[in-house]
Amino acid sequence: MKAFLIYSFSDKEKVERFMFDKFSKHKKLQIEKLQWKYNIFWKFCSERKINSADFIIFLVGEQSQKSENINWELKKAKEVEKTVYTIKLNENFELLNEPNLGQTIAEEELDAIINLELDSNKKKFKETLFNKNEPSKLINDIETRKLLLEEYKLLLQTSESLIIRRQAVNTFFLTANGVLISMLGLTAGVKIEDTYLYIYPCALALVGILLCTSWRSLLVSYGQLNTGKFAVLNKLEQYLPVSIFSAEWIALGEGKDKKKYKSFTQSETKVPLLFLLCYIIFFITIIIFKVNKVREIFKAYIS
Repeated sequence: MKAFLIYSFSDKEKVERFMFDKFSKHKKLQIEKLQWKYNIFWKFCSERKINSADFIIFLVGEQSQKSENINWELKKAKEVEKTVYTIKLNENFELLNEPNLGQTIAEEELDAIINLELDSNKKKFKETLFNKNEPSKLINDIETRKLLLEEYKLLLQTSESLIIRRQAVNTFFLTANGVLISMLGLTAGVKIEDTYLYIYPCALALVGILLCTSWRSLLVSYGQLNTGKFAVLNKLEQYLPVSIFSAEWIALGEGKDKKKYKSFTQSETKVPLLFLLCYIIFFITIIIFKVNKVREIFKAYIS
């Protein structure tokens, strides 16, 4: 479950402390927030996070009432019909004169609200999975149990095919990046006399940056999709004689002990980041070299 945090960057330190105190114990709650104050794409980023969030938490700080950005985010949350919970970081802070504040709650009520949201999400998941039928009634029927087992097998097959597609994606992007790195190596070794020919290695580096961004985004999406599939598999296992994957997850320490289990997606996404770093360094080096070259020409011209 995701919650999007609306706050003023002037209250960032207070917000960080608040997050540590209030959200650290809710492991199943993912907090989304904007990370940078000066970002020309902040509206796009904010709208995307608001749309993907299950509910919104607005932390009222000292300067919140003066922020036009916060007003915009609250209006956007209301437009997409997201539930907004408003909390004061300090009792003396003023609330915005804004009709989109949603429900104002005290700090001590937050835990109960989060647990309620998590419980409602679980209930919605169960109702959707069993088409609003009571599972205990369904599994009493022999034909329904057979159908449940077949659907379980089908979902398991789709999970395995997802892993195969993921490996194919890795192979494609590794090959593409290998070719690009080789081309960049060749261009770096060639002495370019024409000023405009520096555009080509820069273009190759930009293509590499876009490739790595897409690669990482796909890996994260595959990881999230697989997590969703196993959530359904684990739920279905509760109505089968054995719970193989649930037991396996417990044997791995439920992801809490990194010595027993480390997310493959986290390790996998580091590879495109390494390639991305190479392209960025190469691009910056070319730009610096080009600027120095222009300075030399300019100095020579002046002298």
